[in-house]
Amino acid sequence: MTSVANSSEQARQSEDVRLVVDTIPTLAWSARSDGSADFFNQRWLDYTGLSAEQALDWGWTVALHPDDLSGLVDYWRSVLASGEPGEIEARLRSFDGVYRWFLFRATPSFDNDGRVVKWFGTNTDIEDRKCAEGLLAGENLVLEMTAKGNSLESILEALCRVVEQNASGSLCSVILVDRSGSKIQQAVAPSLPSSYNDRFPGCPVDREGGP
Repeated sequence: MTSVANSSEQARQSEDVRLVVDTIPTLAWSARSDGSADFFNQRWLDYTGLSAEQALDWGWTVALHPDDLSGLVDYWRSVLASGEPGEIEARLRSFDGVYRWFLFRATPSFDNDGRVVKWFGTNTDIEDRKCAEGLLAGENLVLEMTAKGNSLESILEALCRVVEQNASGSLCSVILVDRSGSKIQQAVAPSLPSSYNDRFPGCPVDREGGP
């Protein structure tokens, strides 16, 4: 009877631990000593839209932004080789296809002989912080260019790129109107074809329809 009671208590405690891990307000995971993933909490699975089977081992890498994949995997391998805790920033795709910045943290667990037997990690959403940092850096760049006397066109191009970098999927343009307010003087759109910019100079301003 004692053995059965102990087993029941252990099962209950295990379920309680799993409930806590699944409901903590962060994405959590664990990996084997070789770095292959063996567990993701429910929040991680819900965010990425991947099943546990799809994410296990190295399957989770499909949710990484293509531009961040190589750097993060290389860094993860260096952390595995060192046996030291590590952290790195990278973008993770949500179930609806939108990428957000996360701070990836990993901490090793050791056996009695000092060998790594497990890795535990979290992915913390830092999208708002990254956006604020990007906007501040962009603001400082534009102010510096203005102070140095850069051309208006180059300043506006820089401003467009700041917007594009902080609004995923956007293409920004600025339309300058002449002093009379009747004609378009210039269009600045660094990420759009030159034919877009060339079509506007001299066009009458349509106050109802916009450019």
